Amino acid sequence: MYPRLPYPPRAYHICPCCSTEFGNDDADHTVEQLREMWIAGGANWFFGRAPEHWNPWIQLIRAGLAAWVPQFTTSLKLQSDAQVDLMTTRNLVDASRLRVA
Repeated sequence: MYPRLPYPPRAYHICPCCSTEFGNDDADHTVEQLREMWIAGGANWFFGRAPEHWNPWIQLIRAGLAAWVPQFTTSLKLQSDAQVDLMTTRNLVDASRLRVA
């Protein structure tokens, strides 16, 4: 599940993404609790520079954890004679398929 970690998730190694110290933090909290705390804190990259094009939400989706991605809602108000460009709308959806490093 963690193919890009620079070392195995054990023996007090710290995840550069979420800052979990394996063997320490996961002794006090479940993996789900740690994930929830990371997301509640903004799901920011912890150590150094995040990989190019890294997106925490896409990372969760690709890991099979889409249920953990916060649900964002928007309200769209259009005037009566407005037109919506479907290609622009489609591009917004396609942007969610960005590569995760």
